[in-house]
Amino acid sequence: MTDWGRVTRCAAVAIGATALLAGCNDSGGTSGANSSAAAPTSTIAASVPTAIDPCQLPQSVVTAEHLDRSDDQATEQDGDGGAKWRDCGWGAYEGDGYGLNVSVTNVTVPMVEANKKFTVTEHLTISGREAVTYHRADIADSHGECLIHLALKDGGLELTVTNPPERKATGNLDSCEIAKKLGKEIAQSIPATA
Repeated sequence: MTDWGRVTRCAAVAIGATALLAGCNDSGGTSGANSSAAAPTSTIAASVPTAIDPCQLPQSVVTAEHLDRSDDQATEQDGDGGAKWRDCGWGAYEGDGYGLNVSVTNVTVPMVEANKKFTVTEHLTISGREAVTYHRADIADSHGECLIHLALKDGGLELTVTNPPERKATGNLDSCEIAKKLGKEIAQSIPATA
């Protein structure tokens, strides 16, 4: 059987790295033309936020969503330009549901918004935090794959939901709706100061 957690995690890291790189010019600095919030003198945080462990979701979320962790411990990824991710893969309904990658990253909401390779589908506030749902710009329909990025101090929490239509338990559900629901559930456990 395909390890959907690992597939989802790799896709999320590639998406996140692309998001960061779209805000950088050839000399490695931030391009004012590509970023609405990052000025040429802005910097990325040196490390990922530590307010949440992507492999330790609230038990209420794990139970309600029928999640099983596909990784024993978080995987740390370094991208270009100082981007970092700490992520963990999850699967729903014993492989018959969506795949979920939970990442904490030093990539920010403005970096995601500035990336022309992505289409932001919704701006929202979750538990007092700025958030966006988005997908690759080359995908016309986000039904099968969607990301949500919730702002944290010095970065964000990214949830990547991969939900192919052939999944028996969840394939009929929209990935962005799943991502928003999970974002709301997980955000309740994040300290307000994070």
